[in-house]
Amino acid sequence: MKPDNLICYHCGDICPDDTIKIDNKLFCCNGCKTVHILLSDNDLTKIYEEARIGSDSKSKFDKDEFSFLDDNSIVEKLLKYNIENRSKVIFYLPQIYCSACLYLIENIHLLESGVLESKVNFLRKEVSITFDNHKTSLRKIVELLTLLGYRPTLNLSDIEQPRKIAHNRALYIKLGIAGFAFGNIMLMAIPEYLSGGNIQSDIRTYMGYISILLSIPVMYAASDYFKGAWHGLKMKTVNIDVPLSLGILVLFLRSVYDILFTADSGFIDSLTGLVFFLLLGKLFQQKTYHNLSFNRDFKSYFPLSVIKSDNGNDKPIPVNQIVPGDLLSIRHDELIPADSILESESALIDYSFVTGESSPITAMKNDKIYAGGKHKGSVIKIRVMKKFSSSYLTELWNSKLFEKQKESTISNLSNTAAKYFTAIVLVIAIATAIYWIPKDMTIAMNAITAVLIIACPCAIALSIPFSYGTTMRLLGKRKMFLKTDKIVEYMTSADVIVFDKTGTLTELNKSEITFNGSPLDNDKQIAIKSIVKNSTHPLSNMIYNHLNCETVIVDDYDEVSGKGLMAFVGTNSILLGSKSWLLENNIKIDAESGDISGEFNAESRVYVAFNGIYSGFFAINSSYRHGLKSLFDELLKKHEIYILSGDNDSERNHLQTLTSDKAKMQFNMLPADKLEYISKLQQSGKKVIMIGDGLNDAGALNQSDVGIAIAEQHSNFTPGSDAILIADEFPKLTKLLTLAKNGVTTVKLSYFLSFVYHSIGFFFAVQGLLSPLIAAILMPISSISVIALTVGSAYLKDFRLSRKI
Repeated sequence: MKPDNLICYHCGDICPDDTIKIDNKLFCCNGCKTVHILLSDNDLTKIYEEARIGSDSKSKFDKDEFSFLDDNSIVEKLLKYNIENRSKVIFYLPQIYCSACLYLIENIHLLESGVLESKVNFLRKEVSITFDNHKTSLRKIVELLTLLGYRPTLNLSDIEQPRKIAHNRALYIKLGIAGFAFGNIMLMAIPEYLSGGNIQSDIRTYMGYISILLSIPVMYAASDYFKGAWHGLKMKTVNIDVPLSLGILVLFLRSVYDILFTADSGFIDSLTGLVFFLLLGKLFQQKTYHNLSFNRDFKSYFPLSVIKSDNGNDKPIPVNQIVPGDLLSIRHDELIPADSILESESALIDYSFVTGESSPITAMKNDKIYAGGKHKGSVIKIRVMKKFSSSYLTELWNSKLFEKQKESTISNLSNTAAKYFTAIVLVIAIATAIYWIPKDMTIAMNAITAVLIIACPCAIALSIPFSYGTTMRLLGKRKMFLKTDKIVEYMTSADVIVFDKTGTLTELNKSEITFNGSPLDNDKQIAIKSIVKNSTHPLSNMIYNHLNCETVIVDDYDEVSGKGLMAFVGTNSILLGSKSWLLENNIKIDAESGDISGEFNAESRVYVAFNGIYSGFFAINSSYRHGLKSLFDELLKKHEIYILSGDNDSERNHLQTLTSDKAKMQFNMLPADKLEYISKLQQSGKKVIMIGDGLNDAGALNQSDVGIAIAEQHSNFTPGSDAILIADEFPKLTKLLTLAKNGVTTVKLSYFLSFVYHSIGFFFAVQGLLSPLIAAILMPISSISVIALTVGSAYLKDFRLSRKI
């Protein structure tokens, strides 16, 4: 057997001989043979039916080629995180091509037991791999990927730089080929057009042969459509490339037949024009989509701040201003914004946001701690190692760990329509052929091809990403930041809005604070301020700003959500929190302290006890946000309003006035009570938006259909929330919901216009009144019109709202 006929079953390369084989399958090397055995043992051989995997010769490597990955200092730079036995790395794999690639790479855990999860970003050709570093190593994973034909791009100098998606150079080449052929064929066709078809037969035949030669590279230019159709059929799906490919093949084969056997000129001019305009439309769509890309640059995305320590002074700064070397103070339950070194003696870090593991991990001084962890306990100091990456936090925010399983009605309708769209087009084309072929073959060819080409599912494919994506961007400009574009639809389907009171309806910096009870000497004030400094709760922040004294280090700090704080300052134990929190800890509260007589005052209270003895309470008279009355009046027109609070009902009367006594209210609610209340509303068939500060109501935010966290001068971040709203924009909530509703309405309108477009297009196409060339021009125009409608409508609505706000 000749070497040229010895093709490796795994990689497609030429085998040097036929000595390496299994079951009559030849392999070029033992590496390919080993991978094939692994795939066979794990029932992954169906990828051979779909496409050749990876690349060919690049799947070979020397035994020590990746030995540098045994160096921990290099590995540490490549890893996104390395927490206990769990590590994560992201590789760029330029060899990713099709669904077979995705299928294999996302199943490599079957080939390497230490891999916990493998997730592919198909657009960016990147794979995110989480693995158990006690069972496998980064080197083994890289070697396995290389053996499979997906050699990772390892460039240490580019680790800190974002990867840019390469432009499709092949598309430009194919467009140039199609344009060259189309231009020359049209030049040759001019004499026939001008003469009305009366030219010498030998000249027509000669030009026909040249046209066939020019059309052959045009078929290459259209190869993406053939590949797309072929892969779709192999996956047992009929995608939009199927009718396009049929239209192109019908024109080509019919034209070749006419030129060679009937001395007719065929449809080569229509064919080349069709492919040229299809590719031109494709390029224009890509350019438009790139310019309106919703792969967001999150430089200003997270509206969070962090406390920077500078020469002993603490001041809040936006997280996007963090630079390596900064010394940060991290309070209880605050997010670690960037990879850092711990400078405090110890810390308890909750990495559930990063790894999904709920057990906190103890870090010691000089240990590395990773972005995305949440600190539990008293204030710690960290030294920033890497600059802040909001895109990384956004990736964590979109993790499936916090994904809500909700149905999207319009998306489901879109998927159903797309499923049957191509089949309907093919049925119409077949019916057209049956009708016209016996009557007039020329009209039949034009009609069949026009039907196949005019069909454009662009309204189905583009309406949602462009409409919701543009709306998402405009909401971001108005300081409301959504996790994903699907939240736009969820927001508009809600019929109930639930508000947390403290920190949501009230403002942090405009409340009056008084202390009622035994006078607080300077030492007690220092102790109280030192404890509340560790907390991010709105009432703690108010007390911290109210007390004018220094702070000291606290010991054994503990915070129980919805109840209160506990810590030692020196030898003194201090409790701060709700009345029930003190009673739970056997603190006796007498009526003479003002607790009973003040029960009906419009205030929130934080009770204080020193060394087991009740001292008094801070009375915090709430200052409600400006514009609440008009906001509630607008919201009550279309929504039911609920207000949940952990405080007593002393402010019920005022809240009833603000809501015109139309809102339902619940007081003295713990975080678990709020979550259960939301769940019961949903069980009764309600679609719920929950708006809170993301602290005591984090569970309720996660339970709701749409959870909106209010951000105001703190860096608390709740991954269970679906949106973040800057507190200053809260009174404009109605306008924001209106903008979201416009996005959904625009999608429905684009679907209707698509139905009209196809009805008119098919009406003329089936009659043979629409040429394939015009159909090829109309097809990309229809997609561009969808983009213009969805984007233009969103910006127009935003402009109109800006004149009202």
